[in-house]
Amino acid sequence: MPDRKIVQAWRYSDWPAGHLSTATFELEKIEKGTRLTFTQTDVPDDKYEDIKQGWKDYYWQPMKEVLDK
Repeated sequence: MPDRKIVQAWRYSDWPAGHLSTATFELEKIEKGTRLTFTQTDVPDDKYEDIKQGWKDYYWQPMKEVLDK
């Protein structure tokens, strides 16, 4: 798989109107599979902890559970 990058404008419904963050998913082939590097910028300060926990609860942990099977 060639290296890949996905960049997405992202927002949550309770953010101020027009406020977008940028979510970046970088996929890189490594010896034992694929490395995913995720970054997100421009998250409102008062939403940071909720967004951080949401990614863990709704994306990273379920993805890990599927891939561990």
